[in-house]
Amino acid sequence: MRYTATLHVRPKTEVRDPQGEAVRGALRSLGLDVADVRTGKEIVVTFEAADDVGAREAVATMGTELLANPVVEDYEYDLVAPVS
Repeated sequence: MRYTATLHVRPKTEVRDPQGEAVRGALRSLGLDVADVRTGKEIVVTFEAADDVGAREAVATMGTELLANPVVEDYEYDLVAPVS
């Protein structure tokens, strides 16, 4: 079955986010009362898996082995199963 996963990768909370700091400063310069900004990336992957369990295992492998650096980044994902 074909699945689509959207992975959201962001710096860990204890890791400095220079890009987020720059965005926060720019938003403040627009007069917006912004307390904090954390930036990240969104990765959309379409792939084949036998079932939901296999799809979740595949996404976990993608996140921990390649798409996120576990030392400095966390990730979450949304998984869309095929419509029957």
